[in-house]
Amino acid sequence: MLVRRRVSDRAGYEFVDGIPVTTVLQTLLDIARDCPLAFSVAALDAAVRSSVVTVEQMRSFSEAHPVRTGTRKIVKVLENVDARRESVAESICAVRLVEHSIPGFEPQVDIRDGAGKHLGRTDFANRRAKVIAEFDGAGKYHLDGADPQVTFERERRREYALRNEGWLVFRVRWSDLFSADLFLRIGESVRRRLVMDDSRREA
Repeated sequence: MLVRRRVSDRAGYEFVDGIPVTTVLQTLLDIARDCPLAFSVAALDAAVRSSVVTVEQMRSFSEAHPVRTGTRKIVKVLENVDARRESVAESICAVRLVEHSIPGFEPQVDIRDGAGKHLGRTDFANRRAKVIAEFDGAGKYHLDGADPQVTFERERRREYALRNEGWLVFRVRWSDLFSADLFLRIGESVRRRLVMDDSRREA
């Protein structure tokens, strides 16, 4: 357990059943101030996604109650919050892409083939490089009591269709989120494909 002693003004706490506790805004900004970027972004993504707070509310509260240390960390966290991410793993994956300076990835991108047929929605996609990053959590194969084998086969067919349309698909496992190897490969693939795209445009 980590204990931090800080002075908080009245706007930073409230009483719940007679017990003083920090407000949601204060708690989230304390997390942004004290915790690693990936953990902080995951917590704030979840809060915004569930409509507990908005990024604008957090930014306004932070500006109205400046701190002596940690301001830059709070600003960086708020710059990286995105409610479109649907899980903790996706939030951490997004932060890893930023930390490895891999540009151009958007969350929850709908992909269609040349005829306009919907091929699927991906966790992350770089449209210009045509590179996809999908978090491969085991839980999705058991959603709503689905047969894991049927779900796996559907995922396999979807990935095959994406590859046929020229997309490069990376599967990200939980362990990959805490290792640089896969993200270095993703970054190199994006850079190589962007160079090829630039060459075609100049030809």
